[in-house]
Amino acid sequence: MSQSRDPIDVELPEHLVPYLLSRAFSSFNRAWMEHLREHGVTIARWQVLAILSEYDGARIGQLADMSATAQAVTSRVVDQMERDGLVERRPVADDGRAVEVWLTERGQRTFGTLLPEANELVGQALRGIDQKTAHHLMQGLATLITNLAGTAAVPAGVQR
Repeated sequence: MSQSRDPIDVELPEHLVPYLLSRAFSSFNRAWMEHLREHGVTIARWQVLAILSEYDGARIGQLADMSATAQAVTSRVVDQMERDGLVERRPVADDGRAVEVWLTERGQRTFGTLLPEANELVGQALRGIDQKTAHHLMQGLATLITNLAGTAAVPAGVQR
């Protein structure tokens, strides 16, 4: 018979980091998908909306990097979002081959509608974690992404 222990009081071995990250990611996405479905938005579309809310005018490759998605997949998502009036592509002035992706007013409204729900879910996920620890968690995750990707969590050339 095993004793129930508070997970906070247990020292977890480092080899569980990938498992714990995967479990947290899956739990968060599952909960978030329930909210998004009510608005006809997918996780992929939410990622583009959220990225463009901070980095409006990003290029497809930058969006793909920041969302950790293949460029072809990101391009298809942007195609659908453009068709639905959430984003628009604009040519880059100094590079005729490149295009930037910008939120439309409808895209901004959609993001603005979903953001309070996203913040509420983040608050739920961080319940019981003090602000300093939450900040360290975010810094640690950004460092983890950088270490594994070999690049910064935000690609170079993306203006904030």
